[in-house]
Amino acid sequence: MTTIEQDKEAIIAIVREMAESMTGAQSTRHWAPDVLWFDIPPFASRGIAPARKLFDDTFANFESCKVDILELDAKVNGDMGIVCTVQSTDIVLKNGATKHVMARQTDCFERRQNGWELIHQHASVPSGGEWDGTITTA
Repeated sequence: MTTIEQDKEAIIAIVREMAESMTGAQSTRHWAPDVLWFDIPPFASRGIAPARKLFDDTFANFESCKVDILELDAKVNGDMGIVCTVQSTDIVLKNGATKHVMARQTDCFERRQNGWELIHQHASVPSGGEWDGTITTA
């Protein structure tokens, strides 16, 4: 296995770990201190603390959250790596209500002294109605 393949596997594993998290600490474990984050709700933050608080406040309302990664593409170039995913998420709230969210997410990593760290994440829910997660290619 080449170094590029190993690096891809490493950053993909981080993305999968984040998708399975249910606390702010778990979600941000691989984040760089100067991370820039754009979330699905109208929220953006610089640094870990504001994102960690929003995660904890959000997860406090969840009974469960199951993320299925439908599409995944990873690229590595030197000390930079990007993972783009399409995610289908089923949420059960503590009050019993359920939600389904289709989202696109881009995770940008930089290899630093402590290994791969997330330096930017952008998640979005497509506007304009239902979307099945299909990616159109030329």
